[in-house]
Amino acid sequence: MTEGRQAPEKVPRFVPMRGFGAGGAGGAFRPSRGLPAAVAALALLAIGGLTTVHVVSALLGRPVRLVPYEQWARWASTTAWNDGRTLAVASALALIGLVLILIAVVPGRGRMIALRTGDPDLVVGLPRRALARALGARAGKVDGVRAAGTRMRGWHADVSVRTDLRDTKALAERVRAAVEDELARLAPAHHISLNVRVRGPS
Repeated sequence: MTEGRQAPEKVPRFVPMRGFGAGGAGGAFRPSRGLPAAVAALALLAIGGLTTVHVVSALLGRPVRLVPYEQWARWASTTAWNDGRTLAVASALALIGLVLILIAVVPGRGRMIALRTGDPDLVVGLPRRALARALGARAGKVDGVRAAGTRMRGWHADVSVRTDLRDTKALAERVRAAVEDELARLAPAHHISLNVRVRGPS
């Protein structure tokens, strides 16, 4: 959570691209899914390497026994498809495949938030922490606010302020209006919902 009224340190990233108005900004700062892709690539590389070693060594007449192939083949030839172990292995493989498909299809949460600009061919990326600081700084400028902070959770911003005033409900409305004005000024490409909490004097 960010505290205080100090100005946010904005570190924007500018990405020229076509089709911004057609929704191209949504994927401009999408994470590359590098870690899952690397794990899948290493697994496929290991399987391919083992297969190559077994095939080449068998063709040379000196089979390598890195994998108990004969035992597995014997088990597969003598086990029915409706056997519990066969179903368990098939279910595990299907689950792994489904997880890989979901990782590839479902967009992840990037560290940058795309902001609209006056140029339809330009995307501006603002770090989530910088956006939280900007919203917290704007909330801290509202009359009656002693301290303010914002935390970003996905496409949701939690704004928390402290005040010495008794009428926390009216202050919460003013803080919400101020933060919404700041969001309108920054113009994020994706809608960001707000949750405002006001802590009065104890």
